[in-house]
Amino acid sequence: MRVRDIMSTPVVGVTGDATIEEAAALMLGRGFTTVPVFSESGTVIGMLTEADLGRSRFTVTRAEDSPDSGAMSGVTARAVRQIMRPSTVVVTADSDLTELATIMVDAHLRSVPVVDGDHVVGIVTWRDLLASLMLH
Repeated sequence: MRVRDIMSTPVVGVTGDATIEEAAALMLGRGFTTVPVFSESGTVIGMLTEADLGRSRFTVTRAEDSPDSGAMSGVTARAVRQIMRPSTVVVTADSDLTELATIMVDAHLRSVPVVDGDHVVGIVTWRDLLASLMLH
């Protein structure tokens, strides 16, 4: 079985210039746990996860920075590019699902963009892989 058989399309994502709030609203509204982050030209430059959003809201203060060592303090809104994970893993629609599953497990990925050259044509999530295993 190939990636094209289970990938989702069209791909919904955000640009690196989007605010954290915009990305969170998109993810919550659509029920996504991860979204791709695109450059102005439409190439994938990173992935944004729920965990990234959660970490963006708080930062741990070091003892030398504050008398309240380890206290959590709120963080102001920033652009998605500041908190995203740079995307280094992409696959093509012709990739084998077994190879993709191995990549995702080894790299602890929840989703992987599917590309044709520099253009994103789909996305495969861990849920997509599990569903394909259950049906075949």
